[in-house]
Amino acid sequence: MNTSPAEESFQKYIIHQLKMGPRAAEYSERQESFSNAVDNIVTLWTENRKNKTTWTSDFQGKASKLLRTLENKSAFQIYLSNFDVYAHRSMTDGFYRSCSMRSKIQVIVEEFVDFADLVPEEDADHLEYIDDLYKDFADDIPPIPHDKIPSWVPASHWWWRVPTRHDMSREEIEERLYDYHPEDWNPDY
Repeated sequence: MNTSPAEESFQKYIIHQLKMGPRAAEYSERQESFSNAVDNIVTLWTENRKNKTTWTSDFQGKASKLLRTLENKSAFQIYLSNFDVYAHRSMTDGFYRSCSMRSKIQVIVEEFVDFADLVPEEDADHLEYIDDLYKDFADDIPPIPHDKIPSWVPASHWWWRVPTRHDMSREEIEERLYDYHPEDWNPDY
């Protein structure tokens, strides 16, 4: 099926984000622009799947090229760092956000750029490391209820379903998710 004019317009907007985001004066603006571009790519990918449409080859080529620029690779590294923080917090409050970011990264690497082309050589196995982290702590990660997994997530994104302890009580889940005590942040408390 062909791409609609609205989809083509959205593709142009994403290309604009990938071109202009790295040029933003403020670090936070550059990172926000990149993160928004990733979100928009996934939104478009979701619509493509739902409507049985595809990217235009022009869009896919331009986006792939722009994602490989030094500036966008740098922004991806920051995105990856944020993902890493959430992944390491999977046993508490980070799992949902971590899975969301992991799925978005998967879309980028399946549709546009190999992961190894986005990161320094020494980080080429970082997704495997995070995947192993999920598997190693599957018993300790509070499960995400099936109806809370976003509808756009394909079955191949297994990490959403990695928790093995489906018998966790609501109290245990909430304790893990909201286990913040003032003394953890202020030793004089």
